[in-house]
Amino acid sequence: MTIVVRRAVSHGWGYDFNYTLSHSIDNGSASETGSQTLNLTGALQDAFNANGFRGPSDFDMRHLITADAVVELPVGKNKMFLGSSPRWLDAIVGGWQVTTLISVRTGTPLNVIDSGVYNVNYETSSYSILAPGATLPANHFAFDNNGNPSIFTNTSAVNAFVGSYPGAVGTRGIVRGPGFFNTDLAIGKTFRLPKEGHRVQVRGEAFNAFNHVNFSNPSSVSLASPTTFGEITSTANNARVMQFALRYEF
Repeated sequence: MTIVVRRAVSHGWGYDFNYTLSHSIDNGSASETGSQTLNLTGALQDAFNANGFRGPSDFDMRHLITADAVVELPVGKNKMFLGSSPRWLDAIVGGWQVTTLISVRTGTPLNVIDSGVYNVNYETSSYSILAPGATLPANHFAFDNNGNPSIFTNTSAVNAFVGSYPGAVGTRGIVRGPGFFNTDLAIGKTFRLPKEGHRVQVRGEAFNAFNHVNFSNPSSVSLASPTTFGEITSTANNARVMQFALRYEF
């Protein structure tokens, strides 16, 4: 499902809002020649039972939001406020514009690995399943009992999983990685030149304007690493980046 709400730029402002609800399911999200990691699950665990690998795609993002907006501040010559201001005052308070781009999405599926156990092949370790009688532990970004970023609030979440049975693949995409949030901002100031239709704009742009840290997926979600189960060791985006530009319009 896709929802789009849009207002074309008119009278100094406009926006786009896009929301996507999706669920992608497959039995392999990449070529079988691909490498085997937490998120590149191209090769089938059981070559004789392709449907045994059926599960959420590695790129399955359940919720995705993108939004952008352009707003010219209603101050200065011919604007709502100080509309009859002289040229010198308009050069200070008029011609300001703010733009933004926002991206938000939920995390992608991850497999809980039963490292060193090969139930259906001798190439890749089997996936775990939910332990009998157990419930799936709270799975969201948090700082765990060790004080480290993680997808679980406590490394004891490992106790909710057990290895799959001999001859069985296990449960693919049983947990989710952290989500993603980013905001880009830009502020511009336009100066009208004496020649009609000619303008100069000075812009300041900030990517990841709020310096928000987006964490990568855990380096290991393995039953063989109970003391660091679900912990995250890297980030997925750059720190704030700023740039400035001068544009001549005619």
